Amino acid sequence: MSIDQNTQEVTYFDCETEEEVCVALPHKNEVCPKCEGYGTHLTESIGNHAYSSEEFEEAFPEDEDKEQYFRRGGIYDVQCTRCGGKRVVLVVDEEACTTPEQKAHLKAYLKAERRRAREEEEDRRTRWYEDGCPMD
Repeated sequence: MSIDQNTQEVTYFDCETEEEVCVALPHKNEVCPKCEGYGTHLTESIGNHAYSSEEFEEAFPEDEDKEQYFRRGGIYDVQCTRCGGKRVVLVVDEEACTTPEQKAHLKAYLKAERRRAREEEEDRRTRWYEDGCPMD
């Protein structure tokens, strides 16, 4: 399959046929939702933790540490794990899918992506419950 500069291969699990499908669809660049276009984000080890005000004061006792926590590109930031610091990600360009074949693949791809997101959320919740519902 030849792929031009305006398409990318996407692979999805077709919910109807239960087969893996690989197809080239039009794409476009969008600002990375993980780093919001900065190329870095707070390291996951502290960024995924919701601090109470007391915990925050204990973890970051110095004013400089507090400033670095909130500063983009500060000492607690890492290169974005989604875009690799490029600040943009490739996404399927739904409006550019104009042929009936592209539209059919787009519909199946989006359905598979919603299913994958639901399953990931269920897994996250299961892990949270198994960890004893931390932060309750």
